[in-house]
Amino acid sequence: MRKALYALLFAIAATPVVAQGDLEKCAQTEAWFKLAVDSRVNGRSKADVRTALRAEMERKAADQLADFVFTLPANMLTPAVGQAAREQCELLDK
Repeated sequence: MRKALYALLFAIAATPVVAQGDLEKCAQTEAWFKLAVDSRVNGRSKADVRTALRAEMERKAADQLADFVFTLPANMLTPAVGQAAREQCELLDK
């Protein structure tokens, strides 16, 4: 999972986030992961999750995030996914 998370974070890092500092960018990354996880937990389809994410970020990154979240087993669909993404983002920005 960690390799997939790193690859996904690199793709998301390429998504433009207007005039935000590194910490704000990482908070936004956590929010995107939370949106994807929460949407899946609430029974939304992968297509619906992709659509919601595309409204927030670049298409390729949105699709990769949706794909990643839909590979996770149900017991991993927790806020820890977003927190891990934020922690990795912050480490990459150092």
